[in-house]
Amino acid sequence: MAARQHTQFAYRAQKEMGVWDAPPTSAALALDKPASEVRALKYSPNGKYLAWAIAAEVRVMDAQTQAVVATIARAGVLDVRFSPKGTYVVTWERFSKPADGEASPNLSIWDAKTGALCGAFVHKSFGEDAIQWTDDEKYCAKLVAGEVRFYAPEALDQPALVLRVDGMSSFSVSPGRSPSVAVFVPERGSKPALLRMYTVGSFTRPTANKTFFKAENVEFYWHRLGTNLLVLTQTDVDNSGRSYYGESSLYFMAAAGNFDCRVVLDREGPIHDVAWNPDEKEFAVVYGYMPAKAALFNHRAEPVLDLGTAPRNLVRFNPHGRVLALAGLGNLAGAIDLWDRKSKSKICTIDAHGASLCAWAPDGRYLMAATLSPRLRVDNGIRIWHYTGAMVFRQPIDEL
Repeated sequence: MAARQHTQFAYRAQKEMGVWDAPPTSAALALDKPASEVRALKYSPNGKYLAWAIAAEVRVMDAQTQAVVATIARAGVLDVRFSPKGTYVVTWERFSKPADGEASPNLSIWDAKTGALCGAFVHKSFGEDAIQWTDDEKYCAKLVAGEVRFYAPEALDQPALVLRVDGMSSFSVSPGRSPSVAVFVPERGSKPALLRMYTVGSFTRPTANKTFFKAENVEFYWHRLGTNLLVLTQTDVDNSGRSYYGESSLYFMAAAGNFDCRVVLDREGPIHDVAWNPDEKEFAVVYGYMPAKAALFNHRAEPVLDLGTAPRNLVRFNPHGRVLALAGLGNLAGAIDLWDRKSKSKICTIDAHGASLCAWAPDGRYLMAATLSPRLRVDNGIRIWHYTGAMVFRQPIDEL
């Protein structure tokens, strides 16, 4: 019988940070904590490293031994990210441009083991899509002056590949062994919006095309294999006047270009959340005016399971795809329904009132909910439940 996967979580608050062994152990780890405010905190995707940024530097720690493996002497870092395998650390500082000169590079890529600088760029804002990687870390990509530039991490001074599409406003690199890149051109005047997919490294001809109206911006949701893509289109204003939040639609596209369609939703209103089942070619959608409806769809975008109607705005599969969490967080009451995908039945409902964050543990057995500041100034802290509904951990944390 295989040993149970060891899991861990970390948190940062206004005056402290902490690292805990996750349930069933639930023990705080001894850590040489920084004396100053922690501005950013991030695990590598494989869980090997934990990085945090303070005013004067960034530290990279081995998550298993709690030993600091690299210290990056970079002041003013506000965000930290890792490459897919944890080989590189990406840091970002606030963009600033002197009145009489050029802006200094504020987006930097470092070797995670040595802390050596690999290269740096100028980048005004930072988010999940600011710098994107192929899963094998062969390339990292960023949007520059209307083109996607792909860089080899060992040679960041010049792009190795360039994809140019007129009018492009955003892009997304897929996961998987044969990565694709999707690019979006918003609608202008009477011209519809355009989404194209290319195989990374082969930009002569797109593998898939899709045009649609009522699309000023999009969100990309790739299946973990990179074979299929869900595109959530949005407008800032609903011209019908029925919604304050604009209009939204959902489209399904196969990376091979052999299938695409609009996902037909049987309820009016906004699309609140979308998630792929990591173990199957199916996805869940929460949609419609409150109380919202949730449903499962197969790889042909056909509905296969009605998950009911309730005040919910978030959906999360556990890492094995067996249990599905439907949550009503933020301004909603905080109830979380857990569903067994195999039996197609609800397991339990959890009361996570006040929570604004919800995430599964890597082992798929435990669900965390956190009440964060500044959305709420009271009752900040972390709660963890077993998937059967039993609360196994609760830790109040001031100004989390």
